Amino acid sequence: MNNKIEKLLEDYCIEKGFTKWENDNELLEVLYNFKILYKDSGDEHRHWVEHQYVVKVKDTYIGYCNAETTGDMSPWEVGYEFDPDSVCEMEPVQKTVTTYIKKEEV
Repeated sequence: MNNKIEKLLEDYCIEKGFTKWENDNELLEVLYNFKILYKDSGDEHRHWVEHQYVVKVKDTYIGYCNAETTGDMSPWEVGYEFDPDSVCEMEPVQKTVTTYIKKEEV
């Protein structure tokens, strides 16, 4: 995580009356405080699917990876570990997406 992102998140913590995170799980909890603007599926494993999330802090888009489990257990219970190095600055890019609908029969 670069200094700019760390400073933005630290300022947010101070503004909300929190202390700075002391470990990776607390950093993830800070990121959970922001509305998810984008979610994309990534690596799929037997017990979890890793997703790329993007949140906006002030005028900065921040991305990070985290997992959702395919069962009832938490990601940590099935061996997933949050990687704080996945926290990075993102930029929006517009894409064209093609979808398909049922064709009307004549």
